[in-house]
Amino acid sequence: QWTVKNNNIVAGQDNHNDIYNEDKVEEIRLYFSQADYWAKMTQNYNSKIDIPVRLVYKGISYDSVGIRFKGQTSYSRNSTPKKSFNISMDAWKEEQELLGYQTLNLNNAFEDNSYMREVIYNHFIRKYTHSAKGNFVRLYINDEDWGIYSNIQQLNKTFLKEWYSDNDGINIRADRPDGTSITQPGGGAVSYTHLTL
Repeated sequence: QWTVKNNNIVAGQDNHNDIYNEDKVEEIRLYFSQADYWAKMTQNYNSKIDIPVRLVYKGISYDSVGIRFKGQTSYSRNSTPKKSFNISMDAWKEEQELLGYQTLNLNNAFEDNSYMREVIYNHFIRKYTHSAKGNFVRLYINDEDWGIYSNIQQLNKTFLKEWYSDNDGINIRADRPDGTSITQPGGGAVSYTHLTL
């Protein structure tokens, strides 16, 4: 992996011993107090408004966490209940983190029966360029097993700090202005960073 040392980008391998440890499949448990949580997240999809959830990771409970559906084609073209989730650890508690990260992306591996695409791609491309961390987690919602999800790092200021000497670059996401999904074949959001060094 490429890392920043003394303000220089250098190459080297990095074993992730945080929430993106590729050697383990940890559990993330979500507990909703409201019975209509699914309807609320569906209603809030376009506005991207979080609803509250309690998250448990390795036996530690975090309350006042925000959650919403994420994705475009993986949401609108996915007819199963297995949706992707964006989780904001600091939605109602400023500075609340999960092992140094405030945002989690649990992806449903849409149109990828192997479930390997995102994690494997990021693993190999990271040897040559900047890339998000990723691993697998098993998700439980109100103690019901929802199976394996890809846990992919958010491309935000935390990501920039891991790769660059500062985080003053420009972070761009290509969304439709009205927030609706792109439904034509091959459509969807594209995330990338354009940085000023």
